Amino acid sequence: MMVPEVRAVLRTLPPGSRVVCAVSGGADSVALLHCLAALQRELGFTLTAAHFNHCLRGAESDGDEAFVRALCGIWSIPLTVGRGDVRQRAAETGESLEEAARHLRYAFLRAQDGYLATAHNADDQVETVLLNLLRGTGLKGLGAMAPREGRILRPLLEVSRADILQYLHQHGLAWREDSSNGEDSALRNRLRHHVIPLLRRENPSLSATVARSTAILRQDEAFLAGETAALLHRAAREGGWNCEILGQAPDALRTRALRQLIGGKKPAAVHVAAVEALLTRRNGSTSVDLPGGRVARREYGLLRIESKAAVHGFVPVTLSPGETASLPSLGLRVRLEGPVVLQNKVTDASTFALKCDMMEPTPRLTIRPRLTGDRLLGPGGSKSLKRRMIDAKIPAARRDLLPVAADSRGIVAVLGLGCAWDRRALPGDRAWLLTFTSEGRETDD
Repeated sequence: MMVPEVRAVLRTLPPGSRVVCAVSGGADSVALLHCLAALQRELGFTLTAAHFNHCLRGAESDGDEAFVRALCGIWSIPLTVGRGDVRQRAAETGESLEEAARHLRYAFLRAQDGYLATAHNADDQVETVLLNLLRGTGLKGLGAMAPREGRILRPLLEVSRADILQYLHQHGLAWREDSSNGEDSALRNRLRHHVIPLLRRENPSLSATVARSTAILRQDEAFLAGETAALLHRAAREGGWNCEILGQAPDALRTRALRQLIGGKKPAAVHVAAVEALLTRRNGSTSVDLPGGRVARREYGLLRIESKAAVHGFVPVTLSPGETASLPSLGLRVRLEGPVVLQNKVTDASTFALKCDMMEPTPRLTIRPRLTGDRLLGPGGSKSLKRRMIDAKIPAARRDLLPVAADSRGIVAVLGLGCAWDRRALPGDRAWLLTFTSEGRETDD
């Protein structure tokens, strides 16, 4: 047993794929590399190897590297070797040595070109499920690792350690033992040495049982993930998500959707509950602080999640005809062009046609946030800018983010509200064109 499982995973790849096998020098990775080399011609993929030296065990770590170099040389398999200072990263980040080593190792491996094959086996899967269960998890954590996730391949995931050792002995293969695997300093090792043997006494087929269970749970997780994506799609509105649609969703989907919106590796339950409470509040705008300098807001029936820095306005810019200015904090560019004879009525909400007769001969505009006392003339007369924003149901947190275009005579236009009634140009008028575009879009300049 082993070759059929490896063959089944590799057959899911496109013909001619490049596969990089992560090789530590231990039993599992040596067996995987040998099996991949044996299947390479049959399945038509290109095989290379990658080894990361964690430099944690001095001469022993260097010995692992030398062993892998020699092995790949004998088998004529191209090898890439990386190194990293695990202790330094752990000191800088506060991670455990195990966490720091994993981060550096995977950063190196993911930099390799092609599919990445790792030697995780069925016994590793049992350990991962128990680790996730102890730390607290949901379906995704209980489903643990999958045989294939994007570029990551785990061809041995349904193969037991006993079958791997049998394969090594059958083919007369040598490997290196990592002395740290015998220590109890890491939680994974303590589970391996003390907890899992007790579970195997109750169920000798523990690895196979867990493999079947995790496969079922991954199916359930995939279905719920699809339903959650559909919920978010239904609730999506410009600038946020409809609170009523999210609030009426089944609990399982709603909490999943909120965790996805909050983001991060594992949103805390307290943050999910706080954002969930926003969905049913009716007392106007309210907000909840989130990690990473972000905030969740309920505004006019929409849930918005944004950076706190995004609510503090922007730096004003000045603009003359033929010039383009950038408003980087808003992700916008603004350009003033003309004069032109306006042929048709302007219908684009991000373009304003300003009547030349109501402007200075060579206008110079300031694009700025609103100021106290600002007023905008409309068809019903002059109103304060604040009142017009309230009437337009523009959330309070976003009012300082609407660019106001003004000259020496006053406001000429406000993005999101429109042009001052006495400054607007009609078809046949000579006009200046003031246009706002996204930073990502190309303009004529």
